[in-house]
Amino acid sequence: MSVVQEQQRPASYIIGPWTFKTPGNELVHADGHRLKLEDKIANLLETLCVQRGAIVSKEQLIDQVWQGRELSEQTIPVAISKLRKALGDDINNPTMLATVPRQGYQLLEGRTNVKTNPRAIFGLSFAQAAVALLIAASLSLIWIIGTNKESVDRIQLTNSEKPGVIVTINDVRTTDDEKDKIPLAIAISEMSSYYLSQVPDILVIRHWWNLDAPDPTGGIFTRYGPTTPVYSLKGTLIKDGADDVVSFILSDPKNDEIIWSGMHPVSAGSLGLFPLFKSMLVRLQISPVKASYAPDETINYWRARYFMQLSNPGAARIAADELTTLLNAEKSSPASYASAKALAARWKDNPDLAEQIALLSKRLDQISDEQDPAQNHFALVDKASTFLFDLSDTKSAIVLLEAALEQAPGDHYALSLLGEAKLMRGDTEAAIAAYEKAFRLAPYAKAYGARLTKLKSKP
Repeated sequence: MSVVQEQQRPASYIIGPWTFKTPGNELVHADGHRLKLEDKIANLLETLCVQRGAIVSKEQLIDQVWQGRELSEQTIPVAISKLRKALGDDINNPTMLATVPRQGYQLLEGRTNVKTNPRAIFGLSFAQAAVALLIAASLSLIWIIGTNKESVDRIQLTNSEKPGVIVTINDVRTTDDEKDKIPLAIAISEMSSYYLSQVPDILVIRHWWNLDAPDPTGGIFTRYGPTTPVYSLKGTLIKDGADDVVSFILSDPKNDEIIWSGMHPVSAGSLGLFPLFKSMLVRLQISPVKASYAPDETINYWRARYFMQLSNPGAARIAADELTTLLNAEKSSPASYASAKALAARWKDNPDLAEQIALLSKRLDQISDEQDPAQNHFALVDKASTFLFDLSDTKSAIVLLEAALEQAPGDHYALSLLGEAKLMRGDTEAAIAAYEKAFRLAPYAKAYGARLTKLKSKP
């Protein structure tokens, strides 16, 4: 028996382009295709239909749909998400089903001519969507971006403490049978961050996600307020026949609603990845950036960038090994040469890295100076690092770093180097400010936290 007594049940309700036929728990689209709903999802929809236009609280839903049973925190949001996906509604611009923060849910009264096919999710084939959603359910893939855009300023990271939209990114995961692909997953994670850090309208935070904490976002809402739009972006590397594919999912952490999903064939490289993220930004009504494509497409390069940006000797050793491998290849890229030069400059005086840096420097001496014509923000940062640590030219380094941050406001490594440059000039306060921003962007980089502690302990 549904939530409405059988003898009082209307035979159907009109919801946008759908006709909801209550006796069979069936949605019939205006274009003729049909969709069978789970009993619980059908009961949920019927409850909302009966109270159409009113805000239905979670307590009411528990009482009317789940007969007062005790539920987990995520039961209702997950059910709402399933219903929204069945209807093909847009959480950011709902025409049928709206989430009212801290109050409940509302079936909207208006009708629409939208002809959304529920067998497609944001342009994916049914098979791809099924894979993406299956991974989302089984691995709890959550990627953050909020939806409240009231009183939001464009974020300018170099001079603003209040972000417009926050996106948190964790490293791409691998499934149990793909553990040997962890290096590839790290490379794709770093390439993803490279693109998104160039978007001025969002604050990109790496690895800030603790599901066991009272605030699983690691204090984002505490710091920036509960109305700050926050999204979580996560991905999983899977096998699709003979190909490696990354399934990306963007969701709202407040209710686990999936906002966007996409599939990236790894073989497509940045030429496939960056346009995919552009579609995500369009979905969020954020203007995509005209970012240059990857300065180097090799796994070694992106792993080297990941580890060199951790800013500790152990990670630098791994980065040096990766870059040495690249420089020993038949043809290395100007980007790998510039990164190797920057890494050697920064760690040349560290005794624990003497052997690795010596090998790297020897190989650099054997290669003619390769200039990167792209002048992307990585090239600017690497050049700044060379000025800073090889030549002690803080003025030139700061100019280059500020130019890099103009291109990529979310580049935490550039901010950390800016902190070092300011410190060399005797401006400890500015150095602390730069490192604080860097640490907020990359809380996983423990070297930033250690550096901050040391700087703040100085008299």
